[in-house]
Amino acid sequence: MNQPSTPVHTNSRRRRPGGRTAGVTQRVHQAVTDLLLEGGAQACTFKAVAQRAGVERSTLYRRYSDRWEMMIDSMMIRAAEEILPDVGDSFADDLTSVLRKLARMLDSPLGPTLMSVAAELRAHSQHDFSRTFFDRRMAQLDPMFDAAVARGELPANVDREKLFTFAAGPIYFRTFIAARGVDEEFIHSVVSSICWLYCSPSAAAKMTLPGRLT
Repeated sequence: MNQPSTPVHTNSRRRRPGGRTAGVTQRVHQAVTDLLLEGGAQACTFKAVAQRAGVERSTLYRRYSDRWEMMIDSMMIRAAEEILPDVGDSFADDLTSVLRKLARMLDSPLGPTLMSVAAELRAHSQHDFSRTFFDRRMAQLDPMFDAAVARGELPANVDREKLFTFAAGPIYFRTFIAARGVDEEFIHSVVSSICWLYCSPSAAAKMTLPGRLT
């Protein structure tokens, strides 16, 4: 099995492609996703991705320091497509939308694949890559938190990472450890608990309204 090489942070490599470059980027991300689903991280090499995407390997070398950075970049694109918050009128509703999408994604074929990639990163001590993935994931949630702070539902100094860990953790546990389905009642209980822990009293009280999250 190919060993992950020394990681580098990807923040400085973010691109805003357009035109032909956008098409190449889309094909590369789709190729990475397909290969991960078919054969896991071991199948996702520069050579295999280049062949599947119909690009030269040099294109990938210019974009990524190694294949692990390439996989994380593609996973972040998928996360942006599938589990971004739908910012609305309340933090409870916004967090509910995120957890619903997260539950659907984890229950899809992509869910176990993403978990296996995360496990390989941990097994090979690629903690910088894992940290980069989570940092970028948290940045995607900034609109949800910013709106909640602006509405007075959350304090400005709330620990966003800890809050989201408390919220998402039960979804991962119920899906992969308990092997139970994540239904609306379960999501409501998680969101209610988070709101009572972190939100202003008026925002938390809204969670007691019957049928609010149906």
